[in-house]
Amino acid sequence: MELVIAGTAGPLEARYSEAGAATGVTAVLCHPHPQFGGTMNDRVLDALESALLSSGISSLRFNFRGVGGSAGRYGDGLGEIDDVAAATNWVRERSVGERIILVGYSFGGAVALSAQNILAPECMILVAPALGFFGQEHPPTLPSLVILAENDQFVNTDSAKDWFVDGNTWVEQIPDTDHFFVRCHDQITKIVREFLITAFVD
Repeated sequence: MELVIAGTAGPLEARYSEAGAATGVTAVLCHPHPQFGGTMNDRVLDALESALLSSGISSLRFNFRGVGGSAGRYGDGLGEIDDVAAATNWVRERSVGERIILVGYSFGGAVALSAQNILAPECMILVAPALGFFGQEHPPTLPSLVILAENDQFVNTDSAKDWFVDGNTWVEQIPDTDHFFVRCHDQITKIVREFLITAFVD
């Protein structure tokens, strides 16, 4: 379902996909950096959404301000935190009591991390998150999955492993790939499904 969400900088272009056998959980997906071609149609987000829907978790993708059909312009990260908050509020207003998973890839991972305190999700799934991008994130203490690329040219994989130290965080590294996970989308889907079955979905 294509839709428009009211954001603080104007309307946000979004797409909602409802899981066939819903579990009362919706994932809000945050895309890569708007200034480097990131949109809600990213192929890594495709892989993540596939795992979510097959696990009974509905999905809401949206374009950050200034991307695609979304109004406004790049907000230096802080504006994008407002955008994910608007998307999450749309889910909660549509379905009271819905549990939220924040999902982010690259820049989107930094946005999700920065938004975790104000949005209080049940769980987080982060792929190659741009740690320290806003200088204010802290590791999640809720059940979380972090997927890293062995040869990431933007995220220091070893430092990221050390940063995610909480016992509730699963860290998975995909070998022989870089930040863009080319030809690794099936692996991402498999890892996410296993995490959801084992650590999250009731």
